[in-house]
Amino acid sequence: MQPAAFADRPLFQLIGDLADPLGIGPRAFTHVGSYHASIVIRRALFRLPAKLDYAALPRVIYTTPELAQVGLTEAEARAAGHRVTVLRAPLAENDRAVAEADVTGLVKLVIAGNRVLGAGILAPHGGEMIGQWTLAIARRIPPVALMGLITPYPTRAEAGKRALASLFAPRLFAPRTKSLVRLLIRLP
Repeated sequence: MQPAAFADRPLFQLIGDLADPLGIGPRAFTHVGSYHASIVIRRALFRLPAKLDYAALPRVIYTTPELAQVGLTEAEARAAGHRVTVLRAPLAENDRAVAEADVTGLVKLVIAGNRVLGAGILAPHGGEMIGQWTLAIARRIPPVALMGLITPYPTRAEAGKRALASLFAPRLFAPRTKSLVRLLIRLP
């Protein structure tokens, strides 16, 4: 039976709100309550293996603009001993943001080796934009595979791909690549 204070809330939300896993603190988000419920259902009803994994837990602060975060922050990644590359793309360089005359914001990606460790987005609808990075972190999708993603144009989500593209820019503009382009230009 639910306590009176929670009588108007579904039980699946109480799982998340009341949960305080050892060492990581409470996760009082509705989406975490749903996640906890899915773990319970998979294990109890279907006897499928399932365990909690907060590595790709998205967090959103619904301010104006929204602040969305998933995975490790730059500071957390460095504290964990990762050698990180930080990629940024300001929304001022995003065609959708320019067209809507609201260029406030930034996408920031934390990359280590062949993995996205974290993503932070400060932008209108940042909570809507964080999903692709949640999947990338949860499934350990390499940055080169993410570059193959076709994003609709014009959308704010393109800012994340633009940030990621800066990881490959040094190779694109390397002297060897420039020489190859000059050679191709001379061909009839």
